[in-house]
Amino acid sequence: MIEEKQNDYIYELCINTNKKNTMSFKFFQELIKSIDKAESDKNTKIILLSARGNEYFSNGFEPEMFIDKNYDEIYSIVQVAIEATKKVLFFPKIILSLINGHCMGVGSVVATFTDYRIMVDSKIRFGFPESLIGINFPTGACLVLKELIGFQNTRDVLYSGKGLKPHEAVAIGLVDELCEQNDLYETGLKYCKQFKNMAMESIKGIKYSLRKNIVSQISSIESDDIKNLAKAIYSPNGQEGMKSIVEKRKPVFSP
Repeated sequence: MIEEKQNDYIYELCINTNKKNTMSFKFFQELIKSIDKAESDKNTKIILLSARGNEYFSNGFEPEMFIDKNYDEIYSIVQVAIEATKKVLFFPKIILSLINGHCMGVGSVVATFTDYRIMVDSKIRFGFPESLIGINFPTGACLVLKELIGFQNTRDVLYSGKGLKPHEAVAIGLVDELCEQNDLYETGLKYCKQFKNMAMESIKGIKYSLRKNIVSQISSIESDDIKNLAKAIYSPNGQEGMKSIVEKRKPVFSP
């Protein structure tokens, strides 16, 4: 589900779950292990996160893992998912995302939690469609998004559920740079090079300073985030939203 490759000071991780690179319980478990490996490796200064294929970076949660499950089962899945995304955010070194295809839902959260995002300039979209499938958006992820793109942009992106075009994502600060598909990997390597000869103390120290306030806030609300997201997915509207994804139709929500 995750291809790993050590490339000198760069630890390359490539998402390869299925055609849409949806993220399952097993994927999140593997992501935790991969990030722990990169953190413990003394030579690694940066993770380069990419995805197999040219259509999807990730289409978010694998919906079938939630359908017709009881609350405790859903809670356990959400708990591991939030732990994995937190690992990305709290990673003490640098993480760079290469967004080569559609980036949605929890896939967008993972990308947003990285330090840099480079996106292919094509007909792909970057978005948070939770409002369109009847579930909430975790407070921790909302805090990161607000700091990155501001309150009004976060409000509009979350309520609309709209998938942003590449130039729209750059315009609001969600993405750092656009490039052609064939140039994506090389553009990522150029970003990586600035850290090659940088002291690890500088990398870790600067990132700590940049993320300290967010880290403390997210840790304090993590329990509520898990409960609230699990309840939303377990609810009739949440189940309807997940089924609508699998059945490729618009959901019909109850009042």
